[in-house]
Amino acid sequence: MKKEFRIAVIAAVITLSGCASDLDTTANVDPQTNQEQLQDKINAFKTEINDAEFALKAAEAKNLTWFATRQITDAKAALKEAKEYFLEYKSDSSKMNNSIGLFTSTTYLQATTESLDTFTDNLNKAKSIYVETVTVLEDALNYRKQLEKIDAKKHYPKTAQQLERQLKTLVDYVANDNKDRAIKSQPELVRKQHNLEVRTITKIYLADNQKELQRQKKAGVAQHAPKTLLHAEAKLKASETFIATEPRAISSITQKAEETRFELAHSQLIATAVQNLKAMPDKDYERHILSYEHILTDISAALDSGDVRDQPVLQQGKHVIAYIKANQESQNDLIAALKSQLAEAVMVQEATMLASTKAEEVKTAAVIEAPATETVKAEAIAESPATETVEAKAIAEPPATEIVKDKTAA
Repeated sequence: MKKEFRIAVIAAVITLSGCASDLDTTANVDPQTNQEQLQDKINAFKTEINDAEFALKAAEAKNLTWFATRQITDAKAALKEAKEYFLEYKSDSSKMNNSIGLFTSTTYLQATTESLDTFTDNLNKAKSIYVETVTVLEDALNYRKQLEKIDAKKHYPKTAQQLERQLKTLVDYVANDNKDRAIKSQPELVRKQHNLEVRTITKIYLADNQKELQRQKKAGVAQHAPKTLLHAEAKLKASETFIATEPRAISSITQKAEETRFELAHSQLIATAVQNLKAMPDKDYERHILSYEHILTDISAALDSGDVRDQPVLQQGKHVIAYIKANQESQNDLIAALKSQLAEAVMVQEATMLASTKAEEVKTAAVIEAPATETVKAEAIAESPATETVEAKAIAEPPATEIVKDKTAA
């Protein structure tokens, strides 16, 4: 009975507390607040929540979740709470000032405001952490971008994932106000990132050459062409060394990779030729030597450099080279002479054009002055009628003299 009585009393207290809370919150409502003012508050919260969602998406687009995981997680939780509180009075503004629970006096209005403030604080903290992290861990983050660019994860997935986890640990140090530890740990991480970059670039550009070298060694190329193979191997090691020091000089790396491929192809061809020579019967030696001499003879004939088969094969090759160089020098002299003649011809042409232009200018000036002379002539012609008028008057006077004579005769 006593236990049942205590339960009943507790239930009554809870009920009365709830009623008192509702009465208090109702009493706190400003009698002057009308429905329009409440709706304005609802609209303002709606806008603020929409802005918060937009800001959160922008933060996630910048990968702030990775830089400040805890802060973004807390911001998301606060925004979710604000939206839940808002839904309680979105359709009924009268609930805005109701208590959110039996044992609290906090209203939905207050709870929404507090949740949005918490969201803003965490988001701003996340942005601040991001700015600080990209400054403190600049080297490691730049290497991260480079490793993503060359797709290191594709070639060495385990190592790439391991380094990513180590970098995240350093980022979390900064986010948790342990910047000094992050700075101290960065050099070792950067060294590992550099090694992974070198390994990846080497695999991308030299993997085929490395495999070819190993194949030739296993195939016994060194037995037939040891010097040539050794030269090709040295070229490959030089390319590897260059990548280790300049892993981002892609143009030069591409060129060195091609040079290495060329040397390996050469070593294989030499080994094959030597192997064929070793397997050749004694009776075919003369035919083999004549085949090389025939090639040199064809070249000499094409160059019209003369037949030098009476000299050793090596000397025949040197003769062809000397003849080509001599002709190149002669051609260079001819080209230089032609260039000189062309330049002289251009200068003469320019001088002729300049003289012609000046002559045209003089002629044009003379034509322009001609109308003034014609005007003088026209003025002289225009004055001649006055002279003619005087003469006409003199001719017109004789009839008067004739009349006087007639009167005297009468």
